[in-house]
Amino acid sequence: MISLENVRLRFDKRGIAGLSGVSLELTRGAITSLMGPNGSGKTTLLKILSGQLKPDSGNVSCEDSVFFGTLPEIDSTLNVQKFLTAKARPEIEEEKKIQLSRDLADIFEFTFQLRQKLGELSAGQKQKVFMAGELIRNPALILLDEPFTHLDPHTRKDILTSLFEYVRRQNLTLLWVTHDLNEGLRYSDRVILLQHGKIEQDGTPEEMITHPKNIFVAQFMGYHNFFPVKRTATGWNTLWGEMNFSSGPASEDAIMVVPDMGWELSSHSPILATVKEQFFHDTLRTVIAQFQDRTITIKGLPKDAKSGQSLGIVPRSGVSFLISL
Repeated sequence: MISLENVRLRFDKRGIAGLSGVSLELTRGAITSLMGPNGSGKTTLLKILSGQLKPDSGNVSCEDSVFFGTLPEIDSTLNVQKFLTAKARPEIEEEKKIQLSRDLADIFEFTFQLRQKLGELSAGQKQKVFMAGELIRNPALILLDEPFTHLDPHTRKDILTSLFEYVRRQNLTLLWVTHDLNEGLRYSDRVILLQHGKIEQDGTPEEMITHPKNIFVAQFMGYHNFFPVKRTATGWNTLWGEMNFSSGPASEDAIMVVPDMGWELSSHSPILATVKEQFFHDTLRTVIAQFQDRTITIKGLPKDAKSGQSLGIVPRSGVSFLISL
């Protein structure tokens, strides 16, 4: 069992950058990403689970864990295989330790470096070796606090892919902090979003994208276009007239979210947005336009849009959704 129950921790009298009554349970064999703004409590939560910090109150239940943060100081004169075998559990036979080190070297693709000294390795290779040195212990829980941010994107992706394949194969539990939304959604079974030391939303990647709880979650998930709407007797009153939604808040007021790809051009639209700039993002033409006091993000237009041009835009049918005000 790996869990936190109503855990609280204050670093000062104002309670900034701590945790405020966090409860969660990690599923065995699942990969969970922990996201949120700086100071939301992500690293604090990991350090409590790893035993580096003691909470002011609440219950913590955690099996054997390893914590990956910045690369620690390691003896650069050791060769890679000796470093790995020294990290293995002492009760394991020496021959088994050597086999485990070779297996991990194969998984993380540094087999040819087993006889090299640690000081001769690149930063990416050292990170792989250090991670293998912790995994050789076969821990119940792996905690990652963005240990690969200093690596180039290719090396970072290579390490993450190898790590997560290994974790799933060994049925290990992993909790990791990432500021990269795409990585978190791609690799994780579950996403926990923190704000001000509290869990704002907890769900699968699909749930976080398709059913954000509020504006904060929606913004964090990458949505940009928000419009106030009001319930009518037969639907919802919007800037484009009355619209119907398959589901929505019970309140009279709500926010309509239009995804960046959720627009189409219309010469009959009551909304004329003025183009401010355009650029390509993820191979898609992205237009930033202005309507009254709000900025609108539009992706996937079929043709070039000139600065200062007015675009008649309407939400595409069935794409927009409502969240609580």
